Amino acid sequence: MKNGIDPENISFLLSDISRMMRSDFEQRVAEAGLGVTPAEARVLAHVARCQPIRQHLLADRLGIARMSITTFIDRLEGAGLLERVADPEDRRAKFVSLTAAALPIMNKLGKIGEEVRLAARGDIPDEEWEHFRKTALAIRCNLAPVRQQVKEMAQ
Repeated sequence: MKNGIDPENISFLLSDISRMMRSDFEQRVAEAGLGVTPAEARVLAHVARCQPIRQHLLADRLGIARMSITTFIDRLEGAGLLERVADPEDRRAKFVSLTAAALPIMNKLGKIGEEVRLAARGDIPDEEWEHFRKTALAIRCNLAPVRQQVKEMAQ
């Protein structure tokens, strides 16, 4: 650590793991011939995780511009995989949800995700893997209020 940066600190490790798992996932999706791009698959996966979800929150979760999420949603809605409905509390806002037509693709994406996690896990014993998962959940929980505070300060 001669330059003040520890290349093995938890932030770099989590970033590296995330990048590598995402790359593996995207490669497998591209090879699977699902009829969606890897980026569209990520959108579908995040909608499945959080649905119904407002478009702008989906963009925030994916770390992409709101204009970009609109383009993805337009394509996926055109393919019959997503639907938008007006938020009853704010008609300008739209909620996004999966359609029934997306379920076969989601099942395949789920299997691909499991393959990626198994590859990442390697021969790590069950107890260690579960401990890592619980630790990661705790880290996310610890960071949620910090993130909210940063958002509030930016407004």
